[in-house]
Amino acid sequence: MVREWRRLKKIDDLTYIGECDSEHPAARVFGGHVLAQAMSAAYYTAPEGFYVHAVHCYFIRGGEESIPITYNVKIIRDGRNFAIRYVEAVQHGKVIHLAEFSLQKLASVKDTFSLTPEFPAHVPGPDGLISNITGRHQKVAEGFDARELRGQVTERMAPSLEIRPADLNMFLHGTGGVNQKQYLWIRYKIPVDKSDYMLRHATIVYLSDLELVTTGALCFDDKMFKLQTSMDHSAWIHQYEFDINDWILYEQECVANSNHRSLIHGRLWSRDGKLIMSTSQEALIYKVQPSKI
Repeated sequence: MVREWRRLKKIDDLTYIGECDSEHPAARVFGGHVLAQAMSAAYYTAPEGFYVHAVHCYFIRGGEESIPITYNVKIIRDGRNFAIRYVEAVQHGKVIHLAEFSLQKLASVKDTFSLTPEFPAHVPGPDGLISNITGRHQKVAEGFDARELRGQVTERMAPSLEIRPADLNMFLHGTGGVNQKQYLWIRYKIPVDKSDYMLRHATIVYLSDLELVTTGALCFDDKMFKLQTSMDHSAWIHQYEFDINDWILYEQECVANSNHRSLIHGRLWSRDGKLIMSTSQEALIYKVQPSKI
């Protein structure tokens, strides 16, 4: 049975403890999970009617799935139309994650003007595609080395999500450095009540951390990497109302790489073409160096 990722226990008004959603914790906790729990803790302390519109965070240390994480919230500002929350995620007495959340009072929005880029309508829909997990299993059965297949192991670290790449071969094998852009359909499998906006917003932040590192490696033709990890992550929520249980298209592009760091930009679209969120992430990527003879 898949468990909901939002598993927070309140200690006091500004302190919460969270647990990992993996049923068999055995490795590093998924960064998007920590970010989403931090966002939930921030929401619990926010004034009524204030919605998170911007997120900026740093992944400082790898967290352990089997150890609870303490979230300490700091109230930076409660203004008339905007509020700021700062959250530290702590494990073993050390900060593993820092996040800042800006919230906007929804009632303060009077202008209905909006501007969005064009929806990538050429991307095939999710119904005829297979999941990243199924595709990985098929490739291994065909004789491919699992260590050379790209993509995060979401079956363990994010079991509540389903991912269907628009181009499975690109997703698993890369493009030889030719293409730096890919599209993924992502769906949250656990039903979310439409009135629970906190869970809806934190869940899309949860999934927004997925596979950006994989996209950051598209500029390389290597089969194996020594290290691939997120360094920092930013997200901007454009639409507060959306269906988190419907398929969401994640458009991702690696726009730069230098000094082992890839910069990846992302856009999350609803199936009817609305831009829900924009993201930007810097990923640290080390290639496997050839052996010296």
